[in-house]
Formats: sequence, C-alpha cells, structure tokens
Amino acid sequence: MIPANLRAKHETRLRAQTLLIGSFGITVFVLIIGGTVIAAGIFDASLAGTLGTALALALLPYLQYRTGSYRFPGGLITALLVVTMPLYCVWFGAFPVPAVLAFPIVPLIAAFFLGRVVGLISALVLAAAACVLGAVLPTPNPALLTALASVFVVMTAVMTLTSAQLAWVYEGARRRAEEDLVALNVALELARRTAEEANHSKTEFLRYVSHELRTPLNSILGHGELLHEELAESGQAGLAGDVARISDASQHILGLINELLDISRIEAGAIDLRISAVDISELIMGVVGAIRPQAAARQIDLTLALAPDLPALATDVRRLRQVLLNLVSNACKFTERGAVTIGAAAVGPDAVEIWVRDTGIGMTPEQLTRIFEPFVQVDRSPDRRELGSGLGLSISRRLVELLGGSISVTSTPGSGSEFRVSLPCEHQTAS
Repeated sequence: MIPANLRAKHETRLRAQTLLIGSFGITVFVLIIGGTVIAAGIFDASLAGTLGTALALALLPYLQYRTGSYRFPGGLITALLVVTMPLYCVWFGAFPVPAVLAFPIVPLIAAFFLGRVVGLISALVLAAAACVLGAVLPTPNPALLTALASVFVVMTAVMTLTSAQLAWVYEGARRRAEEDLVALNVALELARRTAEEANHSKTEFLRYVSHELRTPLNSILGHGELLHEELAESGQAGLAGDVARISDASQHILGLINELLDISRIEAGAIDLRISAVDISELIMGVVGAIRPQAAARQIDLTLALAPDLPALATDVRRLRQVLLNLVSNACKFTERGAVTIGAAAVGPDAVEIWVRDTGIGMTPEQLTRIFEPFVQVDRSPDRRELGSGLGLSISRRLVELLGGSISVTSTPGSGSEFRVSLPCEHQTAS
C-alpha cells in the first residue's frame, strides 16, 4: 500500500511505513476508547468525534497511496487532532477530561510527518488551548469524574501504547533503512574496487601497447630519415618530399603514443623523477628555440619576459621541459598572426612562477572547467582535432603536481589565454 515513489528513498519509505502501520494501530486504540465511552454511558458529541477520528485515521493509508505523499495525510490528521482534542473538552464542558492525554502525541506526529516547524506550531497551539480551557472551563464535577474514570484509565493506557507503537514502528523502519544503506555501501564498495581493477587493467594495457608500438615506429622513423637522405642526394626531390611527409606523420603518431604512455605511467604511479638544479632562463630559451619554427609558420611573434636573477629550481628538467613545450605549443596552435609570451619571475624567496600568454581564440568559462580533463579538446572543429589527443594539458597538470607545484589558467573568448605554473625552488613531493 506504499506508492512506488515513496519506496524509492530510505527516508520517504521510513515515514510512509510509519504512517501505514501507525495509523492502523492508532485506529484500533481509538476504537477501544470509543467502546469505553459507550460502556460509560456517554452518548454525546464526544462519542461522534471519537468515531469520526477513528474513521479518518483508517483512511490515511488510502490517502497516502492515492496522493503519493505522506505529507498530505500527515497534515490532515494533525489538523484534525489539533481541532478535535480541544473540542472534546468543550463538548464535556469541563477541563481536564481524557482528551487532554492525547495533547502530547499530536506534536510528535506533526513533527515527524511535516517537519519541526509544524510540530512546534501544533505544540504551541495545544499548549495555548490547554491554558485557555483551564481558565474558562470548570473542573469536572464528581458525577462526571465518576463517569469518566474508566475513560481516563483506558485513555492513559492507550496513549502510552500509542507512543510505544509509534516509537516501535519508527525504530523498525529506521533499522531496515539502515540495513539497506549498509547493503548499498557494500555494493558501492564492490563496484569501486571493480572499477579500480578495470582502470588498472586499462592502464597496464596502455603501457604495454604504447611500448610495443614505439619500437616499430622508431624503426620507421630511422629508415625514413635514411631514405630521405638517399633520395635527396640522388636528386629525386618529389619522392624525398613524400618520405618527409611519412616521417612527419610517424612523428605525430609517436607523440600520441608517448602521451598515452605518460598518462598510463602517471596513473600507475610509475613516473620516476630525476631531481637536479635547473637554470630556468636557459630551459625557457631552449623551449622557445624548439617552438620558434612552429610560431614562424603561423606568423606568431614569440617573445620572452624573463625577470633577472631567477633562482635555480630543484626539479626534473626533462619533465618540466615537457610541460613548457606543451603549453607553448598549445598557445601557438590556437593563435594565428598574434603573439605568444613566455615569462618567469620569482615569487617570494621559495618559489618561481612561469607563465605562457597568447592572443589566440581563448576559452569560455564552461571550457575552462574541463580543460585539464583527459581526452578533452575544447575546440572540436575538424582542423583542431587533428592537432592532438587531448592528453597534453592533463599530463602537464599531473606532472606539475608531481613536481610539487600547481598550474592555473585564465582566459577570455576572443582575447587569448594565460597558463601559470608555480613551482617551489626545492622539490616537494606531491601528497
């Protein structure tokens, strides 16, 4: 009798179960009270109210099923009890009467199904009603007290049992929800371990395949260079140009394989760092020299902005050079007839910051959120997709972190981007 939408979540199912079982139990208790009232010979509006309350309680599970919510029937019974409990006292024309024993139950029901605020409001309303009724109504006369004695006894027992039943139902539902949560956590942990094993297998596969592919590619490149030289010496310029294009394509493939191998090594924690003293100015000038032909081909003004007296870094020169080559190369890829600036400066006594600034196409805020994710290319146009695998920036960030530093980016669409690498002068192992 609990609708599917309420069974979907632990919390809603708990409350729906409590309403279902609790309403049936309280209905039985109210009918017992009604029978006691009849046995006491009291046939007035209070008897009609008691039987009406029992009927309303019995309908709550049906209303919950039809509406798909425990809040509507919970609100209905709260409103009914807040109104009818004080009315019992008015019907008897005296205070206190047995109905006052039900006052403490109402805020509990209201708070459980409708929240703390409604529970507090219902408590304040009934507390105020008790004060008003006690002030305006007389105490029961001896004859009425005698007639109500048995009702008081039964009402006391019933309200005690009602409180115990609500607590029992809630605790049982809570324990079932807790068991379901534990089972879910076990399943999630198993899924996590399975995913980690699959990821490890993927990493090992990439390492193996990358290594096996590099061997024949290196052979192709070596023979290509020899063939290119022989063809050029024999005057066959056309064929030499074709061989050069084959070598360029092979170099591109080798670069992609090296990126796959790097990302697999990083994920496997198999990157070995060789820390040594590095002259930042010399390193950056070497990177600029390597990229200058690419920049010239795209009519890019490649400039340096190196602060004087840069401190030496204790870092892995090969990995840092890889990061800078990637950043400067990317800046040139996404800039045409513009400018790319590579700068460096000391940041305090213990760190150096290197930046690469371009006047290229820039990136949107949404693109910036994904820029360092593996296999992500922010520009998906066909001519851009041919330029790389989308691993360069992901590898760069991981390498910078392994070197104890951090990398950040700022960008404006149409106005270019700026990448900043901050590194400590002394190598610090990333946590």
